[in-house]
Amino acid sequence: MLPKLVLLDRDGVINRDVGAPGVLDSSQLELTPNAGVAIGRLKRAGCKIAVVTNQSCVGKGLISEAYLVENIHKQLQTILLEEDSDALIEHFLYCTSLRDSGDPRMKPNSGMLIEAMEMFRFNPEETVLIGDAFRDLIAASGAGIKLRVLVETGYGHELISRSPNLNKCDGVELIDDENFNDALMPPISPFLYTTNLNTAVEWILREHQ
Repeated sequence: MLPKLVLLDRDGVINRDVGAPGVLDSSQLELTPNAGVAIGRLKRAGCKIAVVTNQSCVGKGLISEAYLVENIHKQLQTILLEEDSDALIEHFLYCTSLRDSGDPRMKPNSGMLIEAMEMFRFNPEETVLIGDAFRDLIAASGAGIKLRVLVETGYGHELISRSPNLNKCDGVELIDDENFNDALMPPISPFLYTTNLNTAVEWILREHQ
């Protein structure tokens, strides 16, 4: 069954990750390859789209929450729609707390993901999470979301360095306990590993329609 709700991390999934401390000016926004097209295809298939993103740059005082919403997120939506006129994101959920604050909304905690599912009235079986870091997968696992996708853009390359059995991904690979076993990590497998948001969406639409 095609997921009804698609939860996307922002930096490294939709737009290119610029490194710490993150995007501080809308001019830094650059889409990952065919991100707008990918979101547009999901929308045309009937999926709801929400962003779930940590934005501690606000908590650090580097930008204001108003600038995050009115400039960065609005500009991101604009360039997505320029690439594909259907690439509309229904809602941006963000957490501005500092790391190690204990905020249950901040990934790897699951609060934002649960909030999104409650907002759209979908359950974990109807939801997919696409992220670029292990904290995204941990949050999804904690929220009960079984369909979890890690993309190589952003921090997804961490997977390669942690698991010598894996090579650079050219398609979509199922990662389970046989080829990914890290005793220091909370349980996050099985999950899918692929190149970027566009290849993830191609797989989801191909396998679930």
